[in-house]
Amino acid sequence: MYFMYVDESGDVGLGPGSSDYFILSGLVIHECYWHETLSSMASMRRDLFKKYGFSTDEELHAEHLIGRTNNGRSGMRRDAVLLMMRDVLKYEAGFKYARMINVVIDKRDKRKGYDVFLNAWDTILNRFENTIKYQNFPSPWETRPQNERGFVIVDETDEEKLRRLVRSMRVMNDIPSRLYPGTTVSNNLKAIVEDPMHKKSDLSLPIQLCDVNAYFLLQTIAPNSTVKRHKAKNYFYYLRPILCKQASSHDPDGIVHR
Repeated sequence: MYFMYVDESGDVGLGPGSSDYFILSGLVIHECYWHETLSSMASMRRDLFKKYGFSTDEELHAEHLIGRTNNGRSGMRRDAVLLMMRDVLKYEAGFKYARMINVVIDKRDKRKGYDVFLNAWDTILNRFENTIKYQNFPSPWETRPQNERGFVIVDETDEEKLRRLVRSMRVMNDIPSRLYPGTTVSNNLKAIVEDPMHKKSDLSLPIQLCDVNAYFLLQTIAPNSTVKRHKAKNYFYYLRPILCKQASSHDPDGIVHR
């Protein structure tokens, strides 16, 4: 069983006042590596406390810690927070059995009626399904079983809308054919089991890491003034060792752009 933890950056609105981009970042861990990886995450949090004084009970929420909403909540200067986030990304890159799937929706060219939420989630779910099916995630088995499954754990979002999408994709999920452009093939979800489970991010270290990952992926495209000032625009690329390159043949880092 593969677990995919997911969090987002940006909003799903269109038009004035909305973000230009919406990003989903998924961290995938096989059940057999789950304890080992979670232990590494806990060790990372202890190291952050020793080095930066960042409490192991405080949530790693990039926007709140770096953005204007910080207001000294963490007791850390923003430059120290950015150095800490760099350490987080470097540490995460050492999770050799984890992989990341990333989806970027560029909303600037989307017309009224385009559903950002559904398109982003449709994309990441299809990538998760197909990467399991084509056996492109790290596996503990020498001879890989053909019936591996996946389960999605997500930060609190539109639960009903996501549940309806997953259930509909199990019975009708047509995707563009690579062999015959202009046509579609059926790709009904079979590897992904159950409805996605929603969990508060402050109770999940993997979801907190997805928050950091999505935030810094956004900064590679549209860096804010703080990130520019501290030359942190490319921090996301510390994660290259665990990016799922097979998720997209159109991007060298496997990032799916829509």
